[in-house]
This record gives sequence, C-alpha cells and structure tokens, in this order.
Amino acid sequence: MSRYDLLAAFLFWYPWMISGQHQEPFRVTDKPLRIEIAAQSDKETYRIIPCGSAGMILFFQSIEVTTDYSTRWYFTFYDRNLQKIWVKSAPILSSLHYRDVAVREDTLYLYFEADKKNRNREINFQILRIVLQTGSFILNNGKTPESGTMLSFEVFRQKAFIGLNNEEKSPSILIVDLPTGQPSVIPLMPDDPSTLLHCSVDSLTNNITLLISKQLSKRATELYFCRYQPDGTKIRETRVSNNKSARDFTHVTELGTSDNETLIAGTYTTTSTRKKTKEIESTGLFTTSFISAIQESIDFYNFLDLKNIRQLLSERDMLSLRKKSMKKSRSDLEYSLDFSLLLHDILPWNNHFIVAAEAYYPQYHTESFTDYDFYGRPYTNTYSVFDGYRFTGIILAAFDKEGKMIWDNAMRIRNVLSFTLEPKVTLYPSGNEIILTYLSEGKIACQIIRDSETIEKTSFSELELMTANDKLLTESGSRMAYWYDEYFLCSGYQEIRDISKGGKDNRLVYFCNKVRFER
Repeated sequence: MSRYDLLAAFLFWYPWMISGQHQEPFRVTDKPLRIEIAAQSDKETYRIIPCGSAGMILFFQSIEVTTDYSTRWYFTFYDRNLQKIWVKSAPILSSLHYRDVAVREDTLYLYFEADKKNRNREINFQILRIVLQTGSFILNNGKTPESGTMLSFEVFRQKAFIGLNNEEKSPSILIVDLPTGQPSVIPLMPDDPSTLLHCSVDSLTNNITLLISKQLSKRATELYFCRYQPDGTKIRETRVSNNKSARDFTHVTELGTSDNETLIAGTYTTTSTRKKTKEIESTGLFTTSFISAIQESIDFYNFLDLKNIRQLLSERDMLSLRKKSMKKSRSDLEYSLDFSLLLHDILPWNNHFIVAAEAYYPQYHTESFTDYDFYGRPYTNTYSVFDGYRFTGIILAAFDKEGKMIWDNAMRIRNVLSFTLEPKVTLYPSGNEIILTYLSEGKIACQIIRDSETIEKTSFSELELMTANDKLLTESGSRMAYWYDEYFLCSGYQEIRDISKGGKDNRLVYFCNKVRFER
C-alpha cells in the first residue's frame, strides 16, 4: 500500500464573504471546501497548483524509491468543488527537486532540477507534462549546459524555454522541443560576465525578451534589453541608460504594452549606499519605456518620496530619515530606506500598469551553550540561528505606458515568517478597487485600496477549522493563491488541537481551503 493510500482527506464547507460595509470582511454567504491531509512535519513537499476553472492539483514527493534511482511523486486532480477526479504517480529522479510550473490550457508542465552537487550528472532536469482531464503523464529528460541554474521556466507551442544563470560563465536560454526532446541553446553575452535578471516569451511569436545585467566592475553594472527569435537569432540588444552613474538596477521586469512598445520597471540602488551584504537592497522604483529599440525616457522614484510610504514606517522613522537626508552635503547622493524586496510581475489594470514589491528581512535569534576547555574550565559558545524571512510590507505604484507614476500605495504585512522567498500578497482587481490579501496565523488579512486611497484598512478574519472543537496551535508555510472568478485557495501546515479530548489530541495537517470574495 502506498503512502498516499494511508492519507485521510476530509471535506468540509465553510462560509466566507468580503464586504466593504462591515468591520469583519468575511461573513456567511457561500460554502468553500477544506481538505486536510495528515503530515509528519511542515518540511514535507505538499503543494497545490491552481488550474483555473478546470480545478486544482495537489502533489507531494513520497518515500517510495524505484529501481532506477527515482522517487514517486503523487498527484491528485480536484474539480472546482474539491472532489477527486483522479490520483496518479510519476517517477522523478531522486536527485531532482521541484522548481516551477507552467499552466497552459488543459496541461501542466512541471520543472524539476538538480541541486548544486548533482548538476554535472547526465540528466539534471526533467519536465513532467500532465494532461488534466485524462491524467496522462509524459516525461522529458535533459541536461542543462555548463551546470546552469534556472531563473525562469515557460512553455509555449510545445516548446519549453528555460532561462539559466551560471556562476562562472555567461547565462543562456535552453529551448526544449517537447514532442521530440531535442534541445537547443542560445548563449547570452558569452564574452562578458553577466547575469540574466528577467526572461519572458511572447505567446504569439515565441520571441524571447531578456533583461541582462553586465558586470563592469565589483560595484558597477549595465542593464541590457534584448530580444531573440526562438532559433537564436538576435533581434536587438540595447543598453538601458540610467542617466546617472550613481544608480544600479537591482530587480527588473517587463511587459509589452503593444506590438512595438515595452515597459520595463523595477527597483534600483545607489552605489553610495550599497552595502557589502548578500541581501540586495533597493532605494526606490524606476520605469523606462522602449519603442522598438529606442529608449524613450527613464524615471526614478525614491521610496522616501512616495506619498504612502509612511504606512510602512513610524513618524519617528520618517522624521529621522528626512533629517539625515537634509544633512547630505553632496546633492548627487540619495538617502534611502534600502529595502530588501521581492518584485511582482507587472499587472495591467484600468489602462494603468501596477508595479508591486514586497519588503522583507532575514531574521535570526541567538542561542548559547556552555562547553569546557581542555582543563575543564567552562566557557560560553554563542551562535546565530536563521528563523526565516520576515515580511514587513508591500509597496504599490501605478504607471502609464510611458512609465510616469500616477499614484502609489502601501500595506503592512503582519506576522509572516517564511523560509521561502515567494510573494505572500495576492492582488485582486475588482472594478475600480484592488484587494490586497494574504494568509497569516490562521487569518486572512484584507485591505482594499482605490488608487492612492485606502478604502478599508487591514482587517483579519479567522480561517475556520474542521470542527468547532479544533484550536489552531501553530501555522507555517502559509500561501494564498488566486484560483478562478472570485475564488482563492489558502494552504499550508497547521498544528491543531481537539479541545473536546482534554487537550491530548494534537494533529499536524497540510490543509487547503477554498474561499470566495464578493463585493
């Protein structure tokens, strides 16, 4: 009997609604479902993939090992009512880890990649294709060039496009023809130390758009906007001018606003405030627009100048920063907040383009223990333990197609600690408003904005458990993802106690709730 057969899944109905007229944004009107699966620890590999109105996939890596050094991964396909359609397994090489997924119509494409110590093997990545309605599985094997590490993974017209970075050599694009398994490689800037920052594929032409950072010196870089045909033919390569040499680009993304126009947005830092740490910190936002290969303009927006940035800071912090900024003797230097950020993809909305970035910092705590030297004398050893990444807030800004800022807004993120650097806040446009929502400690946080105005401040609503006797003890790995229409999926690990049994019956589960928002 497989491990999957030993898992118990429970379905239960729960009511939620979001309303702009009440203190509690969630109340009874509909009955989303909840699934619970017994788990041994919160380090297990359970994940969900929303598949639009077709349903969702829940999958995990089992402990079953096959004779060809593979491990069985189990996949369950649920419909919109979280009813099981099928359960199947697929063998994936034990040296590979799940990294990314592309959802295209009725098919999923899952990318598995080797870790650093296994990248030189003959097969160091696999692509698993799953046809949702039939549960058909097709597996492609391959080897990335020069031990490259995946930055991006996209699939269009039966071709997989894998953006790769290499610590020692130049980046590249690996293209795999999925029906034949035939690979081809596009080397990028082979003569210069460079890093691929962004890669996207046009769904109509299969042309590849790239943003590449070329290293000029230890502290100076140049950003290049490039476009390639899928056969490797270079269409254009244009340097993105930053107008000021004291600024470097830290994170970038792009969006084609028309057939011939491109908006590039991201974050930047000043070389004067850049710190020598592993965490890349940012001073503000930037935008630039291109028509064909011609850069039209570029604009920089320091976080200190944003109207709503104070929502993430206390008045005392703001006053201190302003005073320090005024004391700068050189006008060409910027004083900044220097956030570590995760950048969302650009969101087109109401003829605007929304750029969002989530702020975080690595959190540690100190532990000590007593040891003894050769002579038996006690001494204290102290070391730091990594707790995870503490997410603190999200910054939003709307731009027109020329890259001019129209408005900005922000929201605090409370009580979100994660070991993975993945965006935690979901943006859900609804008419002329945007709903900002995330899951934390068994509660759904919700804030509603209209441009720079906050219509409803952040409120929290309990995510109910299986029964009224259940009490939430801990939660980890929380995620909230858009599904379809006005529905979302909340998932993660929860330790729950049944108080009706005298507090002696605790269980750890991987859970998934379907919730509905209404306006």
